[in-house]
Amino acid sequence: MSKQPVDPNDTLSGYKQGGLNAKGYDVNGIGTRIRYDSSRNPPFTVMTSMPYKP
Repeated sequence: MSKQPVDPNDTLSGYKQGGLNAKGYDVNGIGTRIRYDSSRNPPFTVMTSMPYKP
């Protein structure tokens, strides 16, 4: 699901407008953001991961 509508012709296709009725969609992978901090063990934290559709 996406916060914003995936289909501009269907306002319920995004979670922000559709809520629990929002529609899922196929993706090809996930996008990940990693934060590095040398004082940690291990020295990184996964901050977020989200669907990725190129």
